[in-house]
Amino acid sequence: MENTVQEYIKKLEHYYDTDGKLLQYPSKKPMRIIALIKIAEKIDISRKYTEKEMNEIIRSSIAFGDIELIRREMFQYKLIGRLKDGSEYWAESDWKQTYAEYMNVL
Repeated sequence: MENTVQEYIKKLEHYYDTDGKLLQYPSKKPMRIIALIKIAEKIDISRKYTEKEMNEIIRSSIAFGDIELIRREMFQYKLIGRLKDGSEYWAESDWKQTYAEYMNVL
């Protein structure tokens, strides 16, 4: 998988602007996961975030407006957790182990 992940990382470079913001959400799942991991790496694992704070982290990482899509996907792929009412978010403690095959080549 390592070569494949490296290939996806190379392809994903075209999805970022010169400021390092994601221009569009990739359609291929491996590329989506890599893009989401890059955002998740900005989240401090030792603290909790409000929805507004989480949105700001995402907003600073993407050049398109669908913050909610990225937040939902990060939750779906278990990069972040949240309370049911959405009032509190956090980085899942084991996401780096879950995506170790991606982390080893990033």
